[in-house]
Amino acid sequence: MSCPVFYASEPELKSFLSEEESFHACRVLRLKIGDQIQILNGKGKRFQAELEFVDSKKTTFKSLLVLEEIKKPKYGISLWVAPTKQMERMEWMVEKCTELGIHSIGFFHSRYSERKEIKINRLEKIAISALKQSKNLFLPEIRPMISIKEIIPLPMTPRLLNQYLFAHIADPADQPLFKILHKNLNFNILIGPEGDFSREESDSLLANSWLPFSLGKAILRTETACIAATHSIHLIHAFHE
Repeated sequence: MSCPVFYASEPELKSFLSEEESFHACRVLRLKIGDQIQILNGKGKRFQAELEFVDSKKTTFKSLLVLEEIKKPKYGISLWVAPTKQMERMEWMVEKCTELGIHSIGFFHSRYSERKEIKINRLEKIAISALKQSKNLFLPEIRPMISIKEIIPLPMTPRLLNQYLFAHIADPADQPLFKILHKNLNFNILIGPEGDFSREESDSLLANSWLPFSLGKAILRTETACIAATHSIHLIHAFHE
């Protein structure tokens, strides 16, 4: 039987699981005092610990031991997404991008957006679940909805080692992502609504130093484009290792 995996953001400071994780340990897995567990802190560390007290509200552990510790990659991926009307598709996207490894996922509304509001609590829980399932060591930050007008000026307040890119539907097609990507940077990837960006928004992005890119000839769904861009960045870096 594999060792059950839990999430705790500060296990070295607080030797107990959250109420939700405690319920899972106690009522779902029916773990007992003395059982061994693994803990991910979402910041690059994986621990082993022994259950000291099992309760559905507050399960405690002891004998914390670092099993694995890795540094953040030399590059980071921050995804900005215009959410679709069907939240199930956004939930699936968050799950898969967390499994692949991503720094943050933020949401924005623009002229052709299908959704103007989003609740991030469930998305955060889905990200934690995906973290535990994949045993990825980094938990992405889930950012609340903002306007595209707040995102467009980002490159104009330069921060070193950043690249700002947006998926663009154009005829002829823009350069593919792998041709314009600079390796080992922090990538800000903007994925628009399925109605695409308005002409004014695209012009404003270009005027503010965002680079357009293509993900191929097919027009992808929003969530597919998010996963394709994330995976492509990882593959490009892996190829050049």
